[in-house]
Amino acid sequence: MSTSPEQNASLTWLADPLSSTREAAERTYRAVGDRRAWLLPTGLGMALLAISLLGLWQSAEDFFFAYLTGWSFLLTTALGGLFFLIFHHLTRASWSITINRINESLIWAFPLLFVLGIPLLFGMHDLYHWTHAELYDPSSPEYDEILAGKRAYLNTPFWIVRMVFYFVVWTLISYRLYAFSVRQDVDPDPDIPAKLRSTSAWGLPLTAVTVAFASYDILMSTDPHWFSTIFGVYFFSGGILSAVAVIILVAALLQRTGGRLQDVITKEHYQDLGKYLFGFVVFWAYIAFSQYMLYWYGGIPEETVWFQKRLQDGWGWHSAFLLGFHFVIPFLVLLPRGTKRTLPILSFMAVWLIGMHWFDLHWVVLPVLRDSAGFHWLDFTCWLGLTGIFAGGLMYRLSRHPLVPQNHPSLGASLHFENS
Repeated sequence: MSTSPEQNASLTWLADPLSSTREAAERTYRAVGDRRAWLLPTGLGMALLAISLLGLWQSAEDFFFAYLTGWSFLLTTALGGLFFLIFHHLTRASWSITINRINESLIWAFPLLFVLGIPLLFGMHDLYHWTHAELYDPSSPEYDEILAGKRAYLNTPFWIVRMVFYFVVWTLISYRLYAFSVRQDVDPDPDIPAKLRSTSAWGLPLTAVTVAFASYDILMSTDPHWFSTIFGVYFFSGGILSAVAVIILVAALLQRTGGRLQDVITKEHYQDLGKYLFGFVVFWAYIAFSQYMLYWYGGIPEETVWFQKRLQDGWGWHSAFLLGFHFVIPFLVLLPRGTKRTLPILSFMAVWLIGMHWFDLHWVVLPVLRDSAGFHWLDFTCWLGLTGIFAGGLMYRLSRHPLVPQNHPSLGASLHFENS
């Protein structure tokens, strides 16, 4: 047997850059089931995207805005998982070793997301007002002096260059964290934990800066007159909340459908995951309120217009729904210790918050297009279609490698972890 997993062919590399180490997995840590575990969500996702393409001919704007929302949902979730993994490596957290492989499989999604993001290039004119050439022509009645002043940054070639740079950085960091960990399954090199910490040390500032700029470029620039210096943190808080929810849900599904990890991921681990879920529910609300409060207090028209639009013409009900169902109810449900240790309740809240993260991004993006609040069927088919392909890739990776980092030196401590 090879002492390290080799790289896959270029096409398969999008789903998993490493050859399978399944045969090296201990029986307790080996995924069960067949290809349907990843073929079914992938096929369903492709079918929904095919249906969505029919909507492209009906309304290109609705299609591209729905696609941007669904794609951003997956991108923020993957980035949240990357932050979550980096934090744990840097702090030498031992309790989370048993869930790390799920997170590692989650974060190797950036090459696929890059490919899935290519259709957005064809909708740049619909999505981003700053791409309209007449805005920069002083002789045009559409001339916009404010956007003309931002043209050095907000222009299509430079935007594409930045996107490529962001994805190269995220792919490099996630590859090293994923590949080192999988390599340890067949080669228990004692230096690998140090390599994971080293990658996390220089990866954290790079990830933080690129995520902040990406949040401006991808979402905030859909309304280019508005600006917020806290928007990057808002982008991050929703993403890491969604990532923790996905980890909880995948762990529960593996235990329920495959019978694996029953005594590996325990109530103690779920309680800590529940703590993170609760903590980032509060953190998201804190950042959301801070962003709103500062603009409300300042009362400057060009700064408050973004929130004004989301408080009228039906969008106010969406804002109230977001407050109640993204913060108040999850806060009350997740506050007690018992709910964080009760897997059915915790799993339900994970699904709930995954849906609310998408709703949050819908609230951020769609008021740019629609004067009145509401949903289009494309909002759901694009989101669920992209999510199906994303989930298929995640399950594909989990089926090819041990479900936990089986040779990690802190695995024993994680297996016997108890909350004090």
